[in-house]
Order: sequence, then structure tokens, then C-alpha cells
Amino acid sequence: MPSVQQNPRFGLVCAILAQVLWGCFPIYVYALRSVESMDFVAHRAIWSFFLLANLVWISRSVKHPVLPTTGEVAKSLRDRKTLLLHALASLLIVINWLTFVWAVMNDHALDASLGYYICPLVVVLLSVLLLRERLSNLKWIAVGLAAFGVGFTTMSEGGLLWVPLTIAFSFGFYGVVKKKASLSALTGLTLETGFVLLPALVYLVWRFVTTQGNPLEFPWWTYVLLFGSGLATIAPLALYASAVKHLPLSTVGFLQYIGPTIQFLTGLFVFGELLDYTRLIGFAFVWFGVLLFLISMRNSMLAESKLNTMAQE
Repeated sequence: MPSVQQNPRFGLVCAILAQVLWGCFPIYVYALRSVESMDFVAHRAIWSFFLLANLVWISRSVKHPVLPTTGEVAKSLRDRKTLLLHALASLLIVINWLTFVWAVMNDHALDASLGYYICPLVVVLLSVLLLRERLSNLKWIAVGLAAFGVGFTTMSEGGLLWVPLTIAFSFGFYGVVKKKASLSALTGLTLETGFVLLPALVYLVWRFVTTQGNPLEFPWWTYVLLFGSGLATIAPLALYASAVKHLPLSTVGFLQYIGPTIQFLTGLFVFGELLDYTRLIGFAFVWFGVLLFLISMRNSMLAESKLNTMAQE
């Protein structure tokens, strides 16, 4: 089998494309503001599942390490621990999706981007609390600065503290759960959207029966975007899964800040959201915390590389 490190250029392209797509996703969501947040999330789960189910079927004749396979899906359905882990993951990802969609549709894209900025720091904190991992002093300072930045913004202007914290902690816990699971990224998401499929269908039928007015009154492109939400969800995840196979995790970790940066710029310049000096100060603390976190991660990788070199000698 070829080495996963043999094509770093391809991995870099995949990683950047994934982050650009995630960064531009608020524009996709903003275009669907006429649709209720819960409706959009239900459509996103349903069409993601059907797209993934088709990829499972395609994998029977086209072999690719990123594609979910029938064998892996069948094996997961017989493993109780795997089912429980991905059932919990499905709940967390729905909370994350719903919070993000609500934030963008209600002029809080900057708060949503703040959540994804602090998400890696939350993952580090959760690894200490749940997995008993140890942090360097620099990482503790990074976590503290990010926490102060979020708190400062909220205390100064009464921002929605729950938006960035819900996004960060739901995705952080999602990452911890996925770390304990053995399935590949797309196979795991197939299982997770499968858990949500029936509730989402029941919800949309209920909405169709009980809503006042005609649910088919939206313009045609709204339905195209709703149907395409599955592709908009799966495409960056598939690119990210490919990137991880060709790049060091340190590189992927550094590039993951492209997404929230694009989201931040979108909220500021495309949606015209307000960024006064108090909010800017709060973001500055978060950005400085992120910078220290990246420096600490780089130092750890260099130290590990040096130890490996010494061991080989």
C-alpha cells in the first residue's frame, strides 16, 4: 500500500479546499434565510444520508480509502459500542449544525466564527478533563486567553455567549467521541445521519401537515439549495479526510483556521455585521490564544521529531 505521506501537494490542495468550502458555507446558509433553521438542518441530514448511501453503493465497484464501504457499515451495525458512540455523535453534530445555522440566519455569523476559532482550544481542554492528557504551560495560557476573549466580548456588549460556546463545545465533544470510534470519517457520518434520518423525515412531514400557508411557495432555487445541502456537507469532509491521509496532523491543524477566518470576514464584509472596539478586543485575545496554541503545537512537533531522529541515530 502506498504511503499516506507520498503526495503532500495533493493533501495541501485538499486541506485548503476543505477549509475554503467550510469558510464559505455561511453564504450558502444565508441564501436560505427564508427557511426555518430546523427545517434546513433536517434537509441537510436527510440529503447527506442519501448522498452517503449512494457513495456506499459506489464503493462496491470503485475502491477508494475515503469512501464508506458496505463492509465497514455492516460491521458497525453489529457493534453495540460503535452504535452508541455514533448515536451520541449524531446528537452533538445536530446541535452544532442547528446552532451554526441559527446564528448565520440571525446575523450572528461573527459569533459562529468565534466558536470555531476556540474549538481546537476546547478540544485540548476536554482532552485534559476527559482523557487525562497533560497540557504545557503555553497551552494553558492559550486556553485562558481564549476564555477571557469570549467572556470580555459578552460582558462588554451583552453578546450571545451561548452561540460560540455551544458551537465550540458541541464540536469539541464530537471530536472526542469520534476519537474513540474506529470508523472512517464518511462511514461514521453515514451512521450518524442514519440515526437522524427518521426523526428528520417525521419532523418535515409534521411541518408539511401543520404549517400555515403553502410549503411549496419558495422559489425553485431554494429547493435546489436544500437538496444540495448534502453535497455542501459531504464535499469538504471528504476533502479533509483525504488531506489527513497525505499531510502531517500539525499542518492540517494549522490550516483549520482558514475556515473560521473566512467566516469572520464574510460576517464582517458580506453580511455587514458590527465589529466595534470591544468585540475586536475580545477577538484579539482569542487570536492571540490561537497563536500561542499553534506555537506550542509546533514546538511539540519539533521536539518529537528531534527525539525520533536521535532514536534512529
